[in-house]
Amino acid sequence: MPELLLALDAGTTGARAMLVDPAGAVLGIDKRPIASRYPGPGLVEQDASTVWDICRAVIAGALAAGRRTIADVAAIGVTTQRASVVLWNRATGDPVAPMLVWSDLRGMDEYKKLRAAGFSGWPQVPSAKLPAAIALSGRQPADLQWGTLDSWLTFKLSGAHVTDASAAWMTGYYDYMQGVGWDSALLGHQHLSPDLFPAQVESWGAIAESNPAVLGGRVPITALIADQQAAMVAHGALGRGAWKATYGTSGVLMAGTGEAPESIHGSMPAEALVFVGGKPRFCIEGMVITTGSMIEWLCDGLGLFASPAALEIAAASVADAGNVFVRPSLAGMGAPHGQFEARGLIGGLSFADGPQQIARAALQSIAFRFREIAEVIADALPVPDALPVAGGLSTSDTLMQLQANALQRPVRRHAVREASAYGAALAAGMGVGLFAEDDLKRLARYDAEFLPQVSRDEADTTFAHWRDAVAV
Repeated sequence: MPELLLALDAGTTGARAMLVDPAGAVLGIDKRPIASRYPGPGLVEQDASTVWDICRAVIAGALAAGRRTIADVAAIGVTTQRASVVLWNRATGDPVAPMLVWSDLRGMDEYKKLRAAGFSGWPQVPSAKLPAAIALSGRQPADLQWGTLDSWLTFKLSGAHVTDASAAWMTGYYDYMQGVGWDSALLGHQHLSPDLFPAQVESWGAIAESNPAVLGGRVPITALIADQQAAMVAHGALGRGAWKATYGTSGVLMAGTGEAPESIHGSMPAEALVFVGGKPRFCIEGMVITTGSMIEWLCDGLGLFASPAALEIAAASVADAGNVFVRPSLAGMGAPHGQFEARGLIGGLSFADGPQQIARAALQSIAFRFREIAEVIADALPVPDALPVAGGLSTSDTLMQLQANALQRPVRRHAVREASAYGAALAAGMGVGLFAEDDLKRLARYDAEFLPQVSRDEADTTFAHWRDAVAV
């Protein structure tokens, strides 16, 4: 009888599939990069068909790595980066426009118009960009369907046109007053039919089944959840005050607020965490927009380091950054600033400084950006002392130590760095009944803990100097 869990996780810069057994052991994983195009300032696109091809390839790769077949899989969980726009032909299922990635800012003018008309949102969310995608398609809306990336991948896997509240909330179209469905007033304002939109389903449970022609078997899809929320599942952090940090292409510090939505800061609005059993749970998050992408830019964009690993070695080779400081805001300053037009900054350089100081200053700047967000959250919610972390950049011991120093808190690193994929697998396991939510804490394992190595006075002084230097 099949009992394995297959997670498909499509992020901004790469896709991965993960095969997990009911005890939480990772049996196989495959990762492949996803390329973006930048046709103009603030514009970020991907090819949805290529993303789907990559996702099929990583699924096959994970099964091969685990020496299993699709017949061994009991359930599939899908998780993706949030707020991207995919538009496809209703009749053929083919994409009709480039996928507008979440960080794309071509919706800035529409966002301002929507705010002036009394609608909430952000420049990056689909409500600001869907009209532009429809215009790019050259088609009539009646001929189209759209969804965020989770909807697109689930459609390709099964033919179902669905999403869940954790992704729907981030579209700008969610009916925040009713707590479910789509905002009919906003759809009317933009002259959009509800038929264009996916149906909303629960975050885990019976959602759809894979098409045998696609994966070679009919497998239940029992989890559909946004990537940051999936990472919360991986940490078992679904209660009020439970939190986690993810260091990926962007960085996110997220905390649960329980059964009621709370907005603790203007840059940290309430969000849906999960919708299960007919009841929503909520969270808030602060985003460091440029995190792993800052490191990649220093390597590939500026050519200062051969790889992120080389940057890590350089940063660890010096005791401090001297007077060098970095503002990691190549695509704007997220929470708690909300300064989307701010840009990156490297300063304080002298002839005595080199790549090592820049590397360390870059990692320190990321730690300080997370401290800015952590202070806001910790003032509003009963968070635990330790901060659980995961994500690709969490492999940097130097960054994790700088983070513990900056926060003056222990930092606990998840043994599975790809927490979004792991969380999607666990959500699929709950959706198919292999285990319960109470088992999540048992399934969350950590392989390292970083304790502060400087005094609070030193941490506060260094942070204050950085904050003054990078003030927008």
